[in-house]
Amino acid sequence: MPGIVVMLFSLWHAKETALQESRFQALAIAEQLATQQTEILNEIEIFTTQLASLKDFSSPLISECPYYLTKVQALKPEIANIGITNLKGDPQCLLKGVKEEINIADREYFQNALETKNFAIGFFQKDRSLDTLTVNFAYPLLDDKQTPYGAVVTVITLDWWSQKLANFHLPPNAIAVITDSHGRIIANYPNDPSLFGANVSHYGFSIEQPAVNNIVDFKGVNHVLHSQVMYQDEVKNTLNVYVAIPFNNAIKEANHLFLNTIFAFIFMIFILCIFAHIRLKQSVLTPIARLTTAIKELASGQLPKQFSLNSPELNTLYTHFEEMAQTRLNAEANVKRQHDELSSLLNALPDIYIRVNVHGEVLNLGGQISQLNTPVFTRSKLHLRDILDEEKSKQLLKNLPAKNETTYFELTENNTTAEHIFAVRISAKQNSNEYTIVLQDISEQKQAAKASHLASLVYSNSSEGMAITDPNGMILDVNPAFCKVTEYSKEEVLGKTTAILSSGKHTKAFYQAMWQEIQETGRWQGEVVNRRKHGELFTEWLTIDTVYDEYHQPQRRVAIFTDLTEKKAADDLIWHQTHFDHLTNLPNRIELKERLNLRLSTHCNPTEPLVLMLLDLDHFKDINDTLGHYYGDELLKLIATRLQYAIADLDFIARIGGDEFVMVHTKLVSDAHIKKVANDVLKAMSKPFHLENEEVYIAASIGIAIAPTDGDTSELLLKAADQAMYQAKQNGRNCFAFFNLNLREQAQARMNLLKNIRRGIEKQQFDLYYQPIVDLDSGTIHKAEALIRWLHPRQGIISPAQFIPLAEESRYINPLGQFVFTRALQTLNILREKIDPNFQLSINVSPVQFSCLDSGIDQWPALLEAANLPPSAIVAEITEGLMITPEHLTQQRLKSLVRSGMELALDDFGTGYSSLAYLQQMDADYLKIDKCFVDNIHANNQELALCKAIITMAHQFGLKVIAEGIETTEQRHLLMELGCDYGQGYLFSKPLPEPEFIALLNNSKTND
Repeated sequence: MPGIVVMLFSLWHAKETALQESRFQALAIAEQLATQQTEILNEIEIFTTQLASLKDFSSPLISECPYYLTKVQALKPEIANIGITNLKGDPQCLLKGVKEEINIADREYFQNALETKNFAIGFFQKDRSLDTLTVNFAYPLLDDKQTPYGAVVTVITLDWWSQKLANFHLPPNAIAVITDSHGRIIANYPNDPSLFGANVSHYGFSIEQPAVNNIVDFKGVNHVLHSQVMYQDEVKNTLNVYVAIPFNNAIKEANHLFLNTIFAFIFMIFILCIFAHIRLKQSVLTPIARLTTAIKELASGQLPKQFSLNSPELNTLYTHFEEMAQTRLNAEANVKRQHDELSSLLNALPDIYIRVNVHGEVLNLGGQISQLNTPVFTRSKLHLRDILDEEKSKQLLKNLPAKNETTYFELTENNTTAEHIFAVRISAKQNSNEYTIVLQDISEQKQAAKASHLASLVYSNSSEGMAITDPNGMILDVNPAFCKVTEYSKEEVLGKTTAILSSGKHTKAFYQAMWQEIQETGRWQGEVVNRRKHGELFTEWLTIDTVYDEYHQPQRRVAIFTDLTEKKAADDLIWHQTHFDHLTNLPNRIELKERLNLRLSTHCNPTEPLVLMLLDLDHFKDINDTLGHYYGDELLKLIATRLQYAIADLDFIARIGGDEFVMVHTKLVSDAHIKKVANDVLKAMSKPFHLENEEVYIAASIGIAIAPTDGDTSELLLKAADQAMYQAKQNGRNCFAFFNLNLREQAQARMNLLKNIRRGIEKQQFDLYYQPIVDLDSGTIHKAEALIRWLHPRQGIISPAQFIPLAEESRYINPLGQFVFTRALQTLNILREKIDPNFQLSINVSPVQFSCLDSGIDQWPALLEAANLPPSAIVAEITEGLMITPEHLTQQRLKSLVRSGMELALDDFGTGYSSLAYLQQMDADYLKIDKCFVDNIHANNQELALCKAIITMAHQFGLKVIAEGIETTEQRHLLMELGCDYGQGYLFSKPLPEPEFIALLNNSKTND
């Protein structure tokens, strides 16, 4: 009876053990499968998100796919299709399939992605582009304000997913199912495509209750079921995995074991009874006792003593037993020796070795287990959580690889003494559920890498320049501070010696002494003047140290230097503030007198005169009273800058008072030269100054004194110039006066010219002359430039260069410009009627006409319409400077002319700003090469190359090119070879009055 009870208990225990092992197996497989599938989904999410960040999918979307999208998809075979849709769900880019009549606005995953602005997963569906069963994913396309304007859609086919599931190596007869949030099947194992889209309840699984180690009956076979959520998006849509492991075979094996045990038990009892009955009388008990003793000795590891038995059978049995015992002891000794050798080898290695099964039970433990600070274990069975904590043991089990694969990751172990970082390598054994875990302590490597990174950060981010050289000073490496201070790039100095920084300020003996000290002591420090890449000198505090090898031989030199330029500059600042004006940074009165005294001592003779011009701003107080002192100061800065860069032959300029500037010249040797420079100053001052949104005009009066004629000391010269300046103010301001009486006549002449311009406008003394613009290829004339001429009754024809500047200054350019336009319209009607219906005239437009409210330029479109002429009949020639003026009215009028249809030509190109950025923005039609570039062109000279560059650039911008000043046949042929479109100059004709010009056109037409 006790035997039967024991056997029944064994049967129950075997069944429970089989069931528990099945549960553990289902749990482990489900977690591994969920981990694998989650990694796949994470890769899909990352891929979809990265696609959304591509610039080719930025707003607005284009209706085509980038050429590289197919190659990108080839890198992700799991992605069956890629689509880019707009906000309405219409596909703009579809990698495969047909996108006509396809709209995904009704798809919930598309709506979720736009609503959450995040990655969204779909459900079981039939993809309309591929005509197959899929699960789709979406990620929104967001603009800079995080507003969706479309979505990236990636497609996974259910066949591919099921194939991926089949590669997981599940146990025989196991079931694995992946479902969407509605419980519909999207992948299964064994693969059965007919079940795609069916509810998971087909397998007997329930989606309402969590399935953790439940038992289900599927097709008459009991399974242990475990389910798990493997991915969830922002709206709680999930992808779930179900794993069911059959355990009927395990129960059958337990029952079979039980029946075999019962049969063996009954059979044994029967045999024993017979044997006892037969051999009981033959003194069996004693031989059995001896054998029992021998077995105990063998169990204790000893070889049993020899003895004889009365029974021949028992003697034979004992002989075999003795051989078996000897063989076993030898085998155990050999195994123990190999085990000891292996244990010694493992313990000698720096790593930790753990062999476990799929449940985490430790089968073997070796290596430097003490690194884990694990106590000595007395139990015969260990689990990973007994060696590591619960969290880390779960992490190891979740990362168990599939068969014949290896996983790698890092694990951090914290204890009371220190933190250890382990590199974990897990290898799966073939044809078994055992795994070898190797833990390698990489804490020191991590610390070393961290220290190295810290040292690299210090080296890279130090404000002090550092250079590493060989013993002879050849540069091997430099840090960014070195490059910043010296202005050399790293590539420029590597392989060079430190002599590349030599300034020439130190003698050869200085460097010899430096190197002698370095060779003797290994160290040197001191102040050195070096030279930057672009020639600027700088002072540095240099420290040089030597790194020696194991033989105490110099291996490296380390140079560290600090730029002392700022310290030197601070010392200079005090002196500078004493001698220079704080507002304009010009020399002040103190510095001016010192410089004048120095120059008077060396240039005070009639053959080398020293010219001093004192400039006083006219009505500067009005600026301070209207705009404020801040803008007054800003204006003074602009004036100082303009005078420094606009005046030729200037020795230096100083500011000695609120609105007084002194210009000193030592290269002006004639009165004409002095007057030209003074006029240049006035012309520079006549141009507008731009203070933020204000356009300011300011005039100046200049007094001129010459040493030694007008004084031989700084005080006398300044006094003389001051008196001459007041004389200029009395003469009407905005002029200059010498320290004599001749200036009165010049001022009077200027006043007369201004009066004559006004009278000339009233008496209609101005007329237009026309110079043809010739098509260089055909030689025909379809264009001309209208040029204003002043037909003075006494002085004859006056060049525009003489009166246009004063006309612009006095605003008389506005009525002159209006006259030019209306007169050109009259001539155009005649030319189009008699010569060419498409004839075109170019007129010069002054910047003043764009900036003045009453210039009349706004009436031009209406005047063209009234003359029954198209806007394109007139070409407005403007200068380059007009394109970049910030004045709003100017830019508004310029754009208005372009919108009206009037064409623009950039006159005198290359002599002004020549801004390519503004050239690209301005909708010009023609570009005119200035005469100064054409004058000296010859084959293969620099001027010809410059013209070629201008023509090529203009054609790239879609502009026609007109070359001015063509006077020789050679110039014409050279320009034609360069591809120049039109030519203008005395080779074709000088500017002609209207009748002569019409006659020229008729003759040209007759010759054609």
